[in-house]
Amino acid sequence: MSSGREKVALIVNSASYDRVSYALTIAVMSAALGREVLVLFTYGALRRLKKGSTDEVGGETEVTVRETVKQGLQKGSLQKISALLKDLKRFGGKVYACVSAMAFHNLTREELIEEVDQVSGIAAFLEAAKDASIMLYV
Repeated sequence: MSSGREKVALIVNSASYDRVSYALTIAVMSAALGREVLVLFTYGALRRLKKGSTDEVGGETEVTVRETVKQGLQKGSLQKISALLKDLKRFGGKVYACVSAMAFHNLTREELIEEVDQVSGIAAFLEAAKDASIMLYV
């Protein structure tokens, strides 16, 4: 059922800190502006939804930006992914974990952070996002 609000859907595939952070910044700003926001984390990005892994900066982030990300987090000029997820939830955004990616990474629902609203296949996510005016793939 549609909320009547403009809908924004994001499919986040990359685990790279800068990409996930930027995708979530778009999602949070969209939700803060009153849009309905749906975000699907799949394959690489799913590791950001695993308890204890959300804010790690490691080999998934390109070496040329890794230190800049670490410095930005340390200085507070870059927000943690965990904080962005909390902001997204505060503004009513929905977080989906891809069931296929969970099987790929051998993860259970219990291993995911509490901000995950739903474990979903791509077909169910696309059905929920079918009337989105904006759909981004990161």
